[in-house]
Parts: sequence; structure tokens; C-alpha cells
Amino acid sequence: MTTAKAAALSVKQQNSILDAEHRINIWEGAIRSGKTIGSIIRWLTYVRTAPPGPLAMIGKTRDTLARNVLDVIADIAPNAISYTRGASTARILGRLIHVIGANDARAENRIRGLTLAGAYVDEITVIPEAFWSQLLGRMSVPGAKLFGTTNPDNPAHWLKKNFLDKEKLPADHPERPDIVSFHFVLEDNPSLEEEYIRNTKASLTGLWYKRFILGHWVAAEGAIYDMLDEEKHTAPAPHPSLWRRGWIALDYGTSNPTHALLIVLTAPAAEGGQNTVDERLHVVAEWSHDGRAAGQLTDAAISQRLASWAGPLIEDLPNPPLVVLDPSAASLRTQMRADGWPGIRSADNRVETGIRNTSSLVAGGRLVVDKEKCPILWDQLCGYVWDETALQRGVEQPVKADDHGPDALRYGVMAAAPVWRAWLPGLAGEDLARAT
Repeated sequence: MTTAKAAALSVKQQNSILDAEHRINIWEGAIRSGKTIGSIIRWLTYVRTAPPGPLAMIGKTRDTLARNVLDVIADIAPNAISYTRGASTARILGRLIHVIGANDARAENRIRGLTLAGAYVDEITVIPEAFWSQLLGRMSVPGAKLFGTTNPDNPAHWLKKNFLDKEKLPADHPERPDIVSFHFVLEDNPSLEEEYIRNTKASLTGLWYKRFILGHWVAAEGAIYDMLDEEKHTAPAPHPSLWRRGWIALDYGTSNPTHALLIVLTAPAAEGGQNTVDERLHVVAEWSHDGRAAGQLTDAAISQRLASWAGPLIEDLPNPPLVVLDPSAASLRTQMRADGWPGIRSADNRVETGIRNTSSLVAGGRLVVDKEKCPILWDQLCGYVWDETALQRGVEQPVKADDHGPDALRYGVMAAAPVWRAWLPGLAGEDLARAT
């Protein structure tokens, strides 16, 4: 948590509130930079004075909108809002507000038929372009305005190309939308302590540092884990007496490889009464079977072989490990439960979020690999790259080849979030644990 050092708004926030008088008004830039507060205050003033007609607030889901925006309104102006979590409408300053989740292209159907007098959009870059286009078309009440926030994304993203870049065109240019944007960095938020800013900057690396700290619209390119250093990020597994918790993470394949990892939380090792390392996650063992090269295995056979592999390794853990499986492995999950595996759950498969969290832990020295015991994983991590063909379409995704180890690793990292949140104080753990 952070401690407020000033109640006043920053100059950047004040100017954005005063200058947001266009049809489209966007606050963009670094995380925790004060852009949401500025946009909310402007939205509240608009709700009070907006022309008659329906108003809408949109997020990727209703839950993310509630967490990112509605809860903030309730904190800063509790008497201004009446909202039941999950409901499709809210009341803000007496006005009825439609609360809409726009998490896929079909979401545009949810606003068909509305004639809007205004809208607020949280995290614009995660909204489908078709929904955004439909939303602008539905803002047909004279004087209707849209207010929204976003973190930077790929420079080929439709919001950047079709709106933010066109803001630079001359005012009388036929392709220039009626838009204004405000760019924020961490220092524009007066409520942040300097220590929090330092810790936040230390919590991100590479692509996400450039986007979420510097606020730059930059493309992913090259190696995904470009910070990997064999000397820093590989180490022999410590003695099992130092293992405190464990996670078995598995990426499932039938003709493709099935890859399992054992990740453990290790206590600080002591030497002469002094701790030599902090607590960290250590990948200490792997199991892999390539169905194409060695023949396909039944789910029952995979379960049995995993048990033979994991059994001796987890004997010294204080409690049975949590087992997280590829969400597509429904049949294997059923088989393993029937075989008596405890603590099985479906993995969190948010690719970018998992990669971002893994990158932060690696860069901070909080995630290491026993290279001798996990040679396949280490080789795949070093060769894990962004798909250049997809990047040209504005889509960021890893190359789908030799990625089963990295996939299993991010499953395990996401499952271990309750542990590593405490290691990333700059973001209070929560921001890296969910999509930003």
C-alpha cells in the first residue's frame, strides 16, 4: 500500500480535467500515474451536466470495471454512487448508468439500440475494435462525449493508429477525429511516495518497463526473456530441507510434448549465521514426454508416470504441492483426480500476464532454474521469442514451437502469486497478478 503525501491534484491532472472538452478524451501512460483519478473526476462532472440520454461505463468485464473505477468512485465520493457488484446498471449522481463488459467481439451487440449521451471506457486497448466503433456510433446525442483510460500497447494497435496518431493532424484535416489525449508518468501522481515509485520501477523489466513505467507505445520484439543470464538465473536446487512449498505445473499434449515442472519456494540458505539469498522460486525438476517422437500415452499412463517422477521429489515438502494443469487438459485432470492426486486445479492461462509476471521475478532474482535438472526448460526459455508475423498484425504472441516448458512455467508462476506478491511491493503485488 502507498501513503498519500498530498491531497491536491497534480498540475497534469488538473489540466486534463479542464481540457477534456472534446468528443473523445483519453488519459494514457504509465501505471499508477494518476490518470484514472483525473478521468474519474472529469467523468463525474460530466455526469452531472451531460445532456439528457443514457450514459454507459465500459470495461473488459464488469468486475474489472468495478475494481478499477466504480470502487474508486465509491472511495472518493461514496454518496455519489449506488452500485451492486455484478449489476448491469448503477446510479451516479442520480443518473442511470449502463455497466457493460466488452470482453469479446460479440460484446458490440450489448450496446445496439442505445442512443448514448456519454460513455466512460476503462482500459481501452483491451476493448475489441468492433465494440469501440459501435460505441462511437451510438454516441449520437448532441454534445455526447467519451472519456477513457489506457496503458500503452503495441504501436500497431488500432487505438494508436486510428485515433492517438491522428490527433497530431491539423485541426481542419478531414481524417482528424475530435480527440484530445493526456500522457501521464508516475511522477504525475502526487499521492505516490518516492520509495513506492522506486519499487514500482524495479518491479518491471524490458517491454513492460517501457510501456508501464515510461509510458511508451513500443512493440514486442526478439527474445521474450531477454534478461536471462545463466550465471544469475541458474543454480543447483538447494537441499530439500529448505523447500517450504511446492507447485507442479503441467502443459499437456497428446501428439505434442507434455511438460511438467516442480517449482518450490526455498527458504534463505544460511552461512555463518547470515542469509545468503532471499526467498525465491526454484524450478528443481522437470518431466517431459514427446508423444510424436516416443508414442502417445493415455491419460492414465501420464498420471502414473507423473506420480513416479514426482513422488520421491515431494516427500520432504511440508505439505502436498498444488498441481496446476493446462486448462485444455480436462481429461487428464479427471484422470489424476481419480488416481488420488490432491490439490489439482486449472491453470491461469493469461499469456501476457503470465509472461510479464515471470519476467519480473526473473529480473528481480526471485526465480531461478536448476539447469542440470531442467535442461529442456532452460533451452526453451532461452529460445522463447515473439512471433514476428503476428506482430505485423498488431498481435503479440510467442512463437508456437518449443514452448511447452515456458507455458508450464508461467502456469506455475501464476499459481504461486500468493507468495511472490509480497516480493513486489512497488505494485502491491496485485497489479502484476492480474491484467493491467
